[in-house]
Amino acid sequence: MMQSSKLAEEIVVQFMSRLPPKALMRFKCIRKSWYNLINSPSFVAQNLSYSMNNKFTSSTCILSKHTVLKDGNITDRNEILDILTYGNNDKQQILLSLLNLCNDHNGDDQELFSVIKDNFIVPFPFDKCSLSLKIAGHCDGIICLVNVEDVALCNPSIKEFNHLPKSCLLLPPKNWDDYENEDDYYEALESESNAVGFGYDSKANVYKVVRIVQFTSGYVFTSHPSRVEVYTLGANCWREIKADVLVSTVCWSPSFEMYFKGIYYWDAYSYLTPRQYKDGILAFDMSDELFYLIYHPETTREFNKSLAVWKESIALITYEGDAPKCFDLWLNEDSSCFKGLWTKYFTIGPVEVEIPLVFWKSNEILMVNADKHIVSYNLDTQTLKCLPMHGVEDPEYIYAIIYVSSIISVNRDNKLECTTTSI
Repeated sequence: MMQSSKLAEEIVVQFMSRLPPKALMRFKCIRKSWYNLINSPSFVAQNLSYSMNNKFTSSTCILSKHTVLKDGNITDRNEILDILTYGNNDKQQILLSLLNLCNDHNGDDQELFSVIKDNFIVPFPFDKCSLSLKIAGHCDGIICLVNVEDVALCNPSIKEFNHLPKSCLLLPPKNWDDYENEDDYYEALESESNAVGFGYDSKANVYKVVRIVQFTSGYVFTSHPSRVEVYTLGANCWREIKADVLVSTVCWSPSFEMYFKGIYYWDAYSYLTPRQYKDGILAFDMSDELFYLIYHPETTREFNKSLAVWKESIALITYEGDAPKCFDLWLNEDSSCFKGLWTKYFTIGPVEVEIPLVFWKSNEILMVNADKHIVSYNLDTQTLKCLPMHGVEDPEYIYAIIYVSSIISVNRDNKLECTTTSI
């Protein structure tokens, strides 16, 4: 009888580990033993492993950050910009939308077969300004959101949201009385610039957020050294780390910042002399907590750039000009990606889009067109197909990532049992 009971229990665990997060959240309320099971680190890791390695699904989950208007009759561009800038929540919603894309759909229609699974409404204060809200990395179903000084971790699958503590490095707000005139006051407001990244430390089995604080005077970066702090999920506080090798200035480029296999990447440039700088990529190792600088491919032209993952490798995508655009894809010949030895593999396009987002198959890349719709471009057939996702913000402020659902809580200590993490 005991063996039969144990076998039945193992079957239940195997069955439940394959269920989606929404179902598991309901099952937690049925029995105390199921509540304890679903909250256990071993079950959380088992559920994540199944989500990542499920070979029976015929779809890919996409998460998109975009803004929609509650009143579809608002079409005036100036009014829309005012709503986006000042965060009028009576007229807008910032959404994290989960969409399932069919992997094997080869129809000739102009739309991909897709189903919107869920919409997560971004809460206050992160909904203050759609144009400043960024996704600063994602891993194992957890999304890092940044809006100016505010940082949060959220898991849309289980509707959890954790607003992280304030930084210990940011300067206090400026007092109007401390300045002689209005120009001095507004110039001093640009006192620091933040670069934030999120990822997984596989050595310590913890999730981390790293923040680089760069000090400025007006719009000019000062000689005051940047400072770096790290937040470990479960510790509930920031700690400053040494950053002696941090000689770069992080800047923002659309669809560039990303986490991949233990490393977080930012767009950056490094000054070779006081008047000469070189474009590059700043990388942070989540386990060793060290920075690396990777220079871009040598080119005499100015170009826009994005980062993506293509066939399990970091790819740099460069492009310029108005649509239709051509996109050059570069791969790094060094397996660690730290030597900056780039090779151009192929060119995408010309295609009528504004920015690239993410490869969801080796021959399919999501992009945003001028109408602010997310589209999928097939490299083999050179055709575009529309997704039922669009925003009212400009294309560079729309995000899309490959998403793996999980039941990992962002509100408690999360030391997973050994497992392979997703992108």
